[in-house]
Amino acid sequence: MSEAAAPSAGASAALAAFAVAAHAGSSFAIACAAAREHADAAQAALHHHREQSLLARAFAAASALAGEAGPGAAIVVAAMTTSEIGGDAIAEAIAVGREVAARLARAVRFDAPWDAATVCAGIGATAAAARAAGLDAAATRDAIGLAATQACGLGAVAGAPAERIAIGKAAADAVEAVALARCGFSAAPASIEGRRGVAALMASRFDAAMLADRLGERWISAEDR
Repeated sequence: MSEAAAPSAGASAALAAFAVAAHAGSSFAIACAAAREHADAAQAALHHHREQSLLARAFAAASALAGEAGPGAAIVVAAMTTSEIGGDAIAEAIAVGREVAARLARAVRFDAPWDAATVCAGIGATAAAARAAGLDAAATRDAIGLAATQACGLGAVAGAPAERIAIGKAAADAVEAVALARCGFSAAPASIEGRRGVAALMASRFDAAMLADRLGERWISAEDR
């Protein structure tokens, strides 16, 4: 059982609270195991680009890893780039990011022009990076909002080599959003569900109940594995 936000909370606030909450249970353990799958490859990619700036490292490493890990590369790389933790804790951060992305993918029916997987991975990457960096729930909500402001990815390039650019940018945007939130930059409190948020701009349907259903208890990312 997790200490996540109540379903009545706004979607952005609920995801932020979920991102920083303590989690336990067999489903969470499965999610953490899945999170470790690409960690070594991400570490190697980050090391290869170690002479570059933080954002450039995240972009390059996620772009390189995208061929193996798909949009999820943004989540792994963003968490490892901003991490002030190690071991099981980094796997937990990645697991949280994967869950956020998986729930968004189910709850939001994106319009055809958008690459839904990359948009969801970018917000998931921000949740993972925020947890890895030790942000609190309020700063995490701001980070999600800052990343949502830059959400992108065209459906026309989904599955093509050009999609790696969007995946790399999603990782870099997540790292930047966490750095800005840590410095006190704020964002719209309802960046996902608000009247002018991501869902309103990019989607024909947004199911807030689906997003929050047993959040922190049921790990759909582990079920989808």
